[in-house]
Amino acid sequence: MSRVCEICGKGRQSGKQVSFSERKSNKTFEVNLQKTTIEVDGKPTTVKACTKCIKKAKKA
Repeated sequence: MSRVCEICGKGRQSGKQVSFSERKSNKTFEVNLQKTTIEVDGKPTTVKACTKCIKKAKKA
């Protein structure tokens, strides 16, 4: 299964990892995904969502 948020569609990002001597190497940044249950049309469903989406759902 891919590591993509099912609510907002956020996926992995790529960038550079910089060491103390400023050598640069490629790095991928993964999304913080959690399995959680949300209610859709009155039914609880299990989805993989990023933590930002879970926070937004709790506030609403």
